[in-house]
Amino acid sequence: MQSNIVFVTLLAIVLLPGSIAFGQTFEISSTDQTVPAAGGTASFTATVSIEQVTGALEETKGFSFAYRHDPALLEVVGSNPYAPNVVGDLAALNNNDGPDFIQGEIFGDGFTIGVIYGFTDQTQVITFEVAKPMIEVEYSTLAGALDGVTEDVVTDIVQGDALGTPPTSTVVVIGAGVSAPANALPFTITIEPAPPAPPIVFTISCGDQEATFSSATGVGSFTNSVSIVEDVAPGGEANETQGFSCGVGHDSAVVTATAVQQGPVLQAMNGGSGAEYFQPGIEPDGCTVGCIYDFAGIDIATFGVATEVLSIDYDTVAGALAGSAPGSSQTTNLTPVAGLGPNAVTLVIVVGGQSVSMQSQAGVVTLVATGGFNRGDCNDDGNYDIADAITLLDNLFVDGEVFCDDACDGNDDELKDIADAVFVLSSLFVNGPMPPGNGTCAPDPTEGTLGCEVFNSCL
Repeated sequence: MQSNIVFVTLLAIVLLPGSIAFGQTFEISSTDQTVPAAGGTASFTATVSIEQVTGALEETKGFSFAYRHDPALLEVVGSNPYAPNVVGDLAALNNNDGPDFIQGEIFGDGFTIGVIYGFTDQTQVITFEVAKPMIEVEYSTLAGALDGVTEDVVTDIVQGDALGTPPTSTVVVIGAGVSAPANALPFTITIEPAPPAPPIVFTISCGDQEATFSSATGVGSFTNSVSIVEDVAPGGEANETQGFSCGVGHDSAVVTATAVQQGPVLQAMNGGSGAEYFQPGIEPDGCTVGCIYDFAGIDIATFGVATEVLSIDYDTVAGALAGSAPGSSQTTNLTPVAGLGPNAVTLVIVVGGQSVSMQSQAGVVTLVATGGFNRGDCNDDGNYDIADAITLLDNLFVDGEVFCDDACDGNDDELKDIADAVFVLSSLFVNGPMPPGNGTCAPDPTEGTLGCEVFNSCL
C-alpha cells in the first residue's frame, strides 16, 4: 500500500488537479505466448508495451496501470516495493539510468506499476506513435500447480481494475500535465505440459548356448552368463544404478544350479573386492541374488550396453539324460523371474534409490549328447593322423587292440580291412577323400556288422 501512496502523491504533482484528456487514448498490451513447462513448472517474461491509438500525438511524462492473473496458477516474480526491468525508450532516459521514478506492488493476484520520467526534467518525454516496449514482468507457475496436468493450460492476464490501495489508475500522463485514458488489453498465456518422461526400461537376460553331456551317463556341466542392458534413447544417457535383485529359474528335471558368481563389472568394484553386498541363494527350481554395489553410493554401474553381471554354474540331471542317443539334443530354458526363494525375491534394479522393475529375457540352452565315434580316429586319441593307419595295420596283422571297429572303418563299407588303411593314408598324403563324418562325434549312420564298444574321445 505504501508504494501506491508514494506514486499517487508524485502523480498528483505531475497532473493538474482534475485534468482528464478526452481526445487521446492509449493501449497497454503484451504479446500472447505459448510457454513449455519443464520439471513441473513454467516461467515466462511478459513485455508490456504502450501505444497511442487516438488523437493528436502527445508527448508523455509517465503512466500507471495494473494487471491481474489467476492466483491459483501464477505469481509475479519479485519483491515489494516492486520495480520491474525497464526496456527500450524508458531504459534510455536520464542517460540510460531509466525513469525518474518507478515503483509498484506485487499482490497474490497481480501487480501495479507507476512510472514518471518528466518530473526532474520537464523536457524528458516519450511519444507512443507505435507500440513501444516499456517494462518486463517475470511470471512463474506456483509450485504444484501443474501436477498431473497432461493438456495445455490456457490463462488470461487482464487489466487489474481496483488493484492496490488506493486503486491504481490505468492512465498515461501527457505533455499538458493531464492524464489520458488507457486500456490495458488482456493477453493469453498457453502453458504446454512437459511430455512424460520416457520409461526407464532395463532387461535382464540369460545367454543362449550349447552344452554337452555324456550320452552314456547323462553327466554334463556348463556355465551361463546373465546380463543387464538399459534401453537408452538416441542421444540419452544410461542411468546410474546402485544394485539389483533377481531370480533365475530352471527346469529342475533337466538341470541343477550349483554356484553363482559375480560378473566382471561387479568383481572390479570396491578396489577389486567386488560388490559390497552380494547374497546368492540356490533353490531346487532356480537361484536368487541380492546385490548392492556400495552402500556409500560411490561405486555405481551403468548398462548402456549389455553387461554380464552374473555367471551361474549348472549340472545336468544325470538320471534324466543317461542313455540318450549320441548326437541327440534337447533344449531347456533359463529364465530371470520374480518370486523365487522363501521371500519371493523381486526382479528389480535400483535407480536413484528407487526400485525399477526389469524385463526378462530367457536363454535357451541346447544340451547335446556326446558319444558315438569319430570315423578315422582309429586309436581314439582325438586326432586324425598317420598313427591311426598304423593302429589299424597293427590290429589287422600283429594282433594290436582297438575298441571301436567303426572308427577304424575309414571308407565306411562296414568292413575293417587293409582297404581302410589305404583310404586313410590316401586322405592324409595324396589328397584323397576324408573318412565320412570325420571330425564329428556321431553314431554310425550305416550300421552293419562292425561295432564300437567304447570311444573315449566322444564321451
